[in-house]
Amino acid sequence: MQLFYSNQICPAYQATPQLDFTIVPTDECVAFMKAKNMIFKNTGTTGGFVIMAATSGKNLGGNDLLRNSITNADKLSFFMLLQNPALPNFDVLPIQLNPGNIYYFSNQVKDLAAVRNKLHLTKNAAGVDGNVDQLKKSSANYKFNFAGVITVNGAKVKHLLTGAVIPAKSVIVDGTKSDITFDLSSLPSGCCQLLVNNIVTDTFYFLGTMANQQVFGVIELSLSTALSANYRIVEADKSLLPARPNYVVLFKNRQTVWRYTIQLQTNSPLYLEMAKLTPVQKADFIKQLTISSNDTTIKFKLSSNTDLSLVFVSMSNVALLEKYTSSTSATKDPLMITFSKYTKTPAKTAVVKSSLPYPSTAIIDSGSFPTIYSDIFISL
Repeated sequence: MQLFYSNQICPAYQATPQLDFTIVPTDECVAFMKAKNMIFKNTGTTGGFVIMAATSGKNLGGNDLLRNSITNADKLSFFMLLQNPALPNFDVLPIQLNPGNIYYFSNQVKDLAAVRNKLHLTKNAAGVDGNVDQLKKSSANYKFNFAGVITVNGAKVKHLLTGAVIPAKSVIVDGTKSDITFDLSSLPSGCCQLLVNNIVTDTFYFLGTMANQQVFGVIELSLSTALSANYRIVEADKSLLPARPNYVVLFKNRQTVWRYTIQLQTNSPLYLEMAKLTPVQKADFIKQLTISSNDTTIKFKLSSNTDLSLVFVSMSNVALLEKYTSSTSATKDPLMITFSKYTKTPAKTAVVKSSLPYPSTAIIDSGSFPTIYSDIFISL
């Protein structure tokens, strides 16, 4: 779910949705579903997917029973492949994904207030947070540089869902540090912890057969009956409740400072008008140049100017959206941005240019972080 889009899913479309992510089951998930008579189906119009499972009979409450047995260590796992490289610009994410990390979303969440038809898979109910929803990723050849001296028996990797433990393959001591290596090829994909002298020292996600792919994130759905009741997929008697769980990964839309840079040509009417003024008149003229909107919550100020350039910035952050409307218009009119002159002299007030463009989501300027600018360049 993406708050940037009007439909909260993808760009407006007529026939076929063009999604920002492709979601695919992991190889081991494909094998598991085949063995357990389950089917994966993408649902583009919802931006997600559905899993269907074969059932056989009902329990005493009349609820369907899974045909095939499962264990608390079983899971369904899916990779999210990013199709739209501009997504980090308009969603609240770090501008660039750390190449050593992936996003990790799981139904092993403890939030009793989450409703069954909108269960967040993120750590926070408010949506994706790049600071807490990312994990380091690893291939089968996992390495860790430990700030201390240990023996090969002092380190192990534990696969959290299955409980499987892998001993260190080797430990090379270099002075006061130890380089530890592991071969994880016998493990299924999933969250793992490195324990050094039985102390959790690192947490990471083992990608399994997808280690060489450009994976944005992973969705991992545990089938454990020990999950919180609202997040549980399968009940203790292997039945499915009529109200199926609906999981959501919510991406919040980014807010930026809108920055209009108006470049004046030497033959433009505005430049020629200013050229005829005395320095005092010109200073007053510039003070009366204004960018305004039909939304009273969106205001702009002149940030800098030269003879050939005028820079206006929004006085507060503005949310990036697929479609802009005036939040203070009773009829939800389209947002209108207007460049005017002589705004403090009613008899002379005039529009220089109306319907200024909205910012593009193709690029943002994060060079002054935490302030992030959306630039719009206009030539007059």
